[in-house]
Amino acid sequence: MNTVSAWPVIAFVAIVFLSSRAVAQDCADPQLLCGQSAPETLSTADGINTPVPASFCFDIAENAVFFDFQTLDLSQFPGLSFDDPTATLSIGNISCLQDSTFGEGILYAVFAATNACDESTFDAPIACDTLFQATDIPLDDLDPSTTYTVMISGFQGDLPAINPGECEVSISVSGPAVTYDFEADWYPDGDQSRNILLSGETVVLTTNPDLTGYSWTGEALNETSGPVVTAIPVGVDQNFEYIVETTINGCIYSETLSVLVRPAILPYNAFTPNADGINDTWEIKDIEKWQNAQINVYSRWGTRVFQATNYKNDWGGDDLPAATYYYVIELNPVDFNSDPYTGSVTILR
Repeated sequence: MNTVSAWPVIAFVAIVFLSSRAVAQDCADPQLLCGQSAPETLSTADGINTPVPASFCFDIAENAVFFDFQTLDLSQFPGLSFDDPTATLSIGNISCLQDSTFGEGILYAVFAATNACDESTFDAPIACDTLFQATDIPLDDLDPSTTYTVMISGFQGDLPAINPGECEVSISVSGPAVTYDFEADWYPDGDQSRNILLSGETVVLTTNPDLTGYSWTGEALNETSGPVVTAIPVGVDQNFEYIVETTINGCIYSETLSVLVRPAILPYNAFTPNADGINDTWEIKDIEKWQNAQINVYSRWGTRVFQATNYKNDWGGDDLPAATYYYVIELNPVDFNSDPYTGSVTILR
């Protein structure tokens, strides 16, 4: 019932200067990959080569920049499952300064480390390669509650030139191992079977109780925090958006729920068919918006005395005597299940 995509992307697009002319994150201060804005320039300041372990696919990282991403934190949220330990690292928009002395591509490695500035603490990389164009890199068998580092560097040596290039690059990580599933959903209070709200009803908005720190925004909320909140949006034939978010380990995660409100009908409980032009017929407010609605009216003995489809508020009681009658109105919508309206209407003569 929610409108979110399957896996929200934790991402940013930034200019990465793989040169010594700008200051940005280094191994001691990696940039988090969690959808927050990055600095416009990302580079080491001193141009000093970064040693790497022999397990890497390259020997030295020249002017490397560092990024961190975190897998689901089961130590903080033990109720979560980690059934799918995969993610996708996307590196794209690679555009390097065209100069005969500059390499026109990048090197990258993904690894876990106790200290990203101490190569002796690096685990073997789970991905390591050279890139000349946009690539989606599958990351498999990730561990939960773990911080992974992404190192990106310009070429060294003569691959194909002698200096690391100045490059633009975008980077993102997405997938089940890094995405907190809010399990966000909604339903009308008292009826979890339908995903349409009738005007005047209370909507119940729910999220995964195994996570904490939720905050909500949207119209007519009864409160703005917690895993379960309610609201009574005012309006018909429109969608109301409710946004829930939380911050986990410095990253902001959010989902959006779209609630469709349709008009509720209001059957009047009496009419006076005396031809005075006032209340001469039985009126059902907003019934014209439900063209498939089926109406049945019964006497106190269960005899059907009136039936209609696509009712036009034009029944004047025929020749029925003054009495109380009982109706069953089925809206018969095509896009959700609706309980019938039942009640009584009195003919006054």
